[in-house]
Amino acid sequence: MRNAKLRTPRSPLSASNSDLAEFIRDRGPHCLIVARHGETEWNAERRLQGQRDIPLNSRGCSQALATARFLKSVPLIQIHSSSLRRCRETARPIAEANIGRPNVVSSDLLKETALGILEGELISRQSTAELTRHYQNFSRDEIRYRVPNGENLHDVAARVQRFFIDQDGLLKGSGTHLIVGHRNVNKMILKFLLGLSFEEGFRVEHEHERLYFYFGGSKELWSCLVGSALTRFTHGYATTIGSSYA
Repeated sequence: MRNAKLRTPRSPLSASNSDLAEFIRDRGPHCLIVARHGETEWNAERRLQGQRDIPLNSRGCSQALATARFLKSVPLIQIHSSSLRRCRETARPIAEANIGRPNVVSSDLLKETALGILEGELISRQSTAELTRHYQNFSRDEIRYRVPNGENLHDVAARVQRFFIDQDGLLKGSGTHLIVGHRNVNKMILKFLLGLSFEEGFRVEHEHERLYFYFGGSKELWSCLVGSALTRFTHGYATTIGSSYA
């Protein structure tokens, strides 16, 4: 995983996990939490997944359980998950542990970027010269380049926009909702919420352990990493210098 840096216009806030519900209430009444699925074996191998339906590995299951424990005291109204297995397996324990007993609703619109003929290939080396050429073209311009049978970030952003049109109540009213998505689809979700350019949205980083908290009333974004004894809430989003798959 690449090192990430944080866009931090304000100093981090420290709090115990039990203070999370209060942290959200103080900035509410509306909050949308954006989570990434736990690790899969293909993540660990640095293999291109795209829309291949790969399950969580043991570390990913542990990450999902840690997120479930962290969010259990925040009454979630509903969980929206990508229809891919790795997201559904992350969302399920969160729903089961949560005080709000939310339903999990799956959507194909939240699937990861389709990587077409590159799916299943290792990042470090591809199995043919043709696939290497496509990977090099893709890694130079993920925003615009479409691998054969795949998507670019414009396509993903269009799916995200359709998702929010279909779920027009998701950003209105009060209460807390959760989206469990993928690295690149979550980039486009934050781009949509914050009004970022494609270049800015592309630079957003979303590690498996990171949660983003978007407060619609104030248009503020905070994030934290799950798993530490003392949680630090940081204003803004993490960024990476390298490209997503390069």
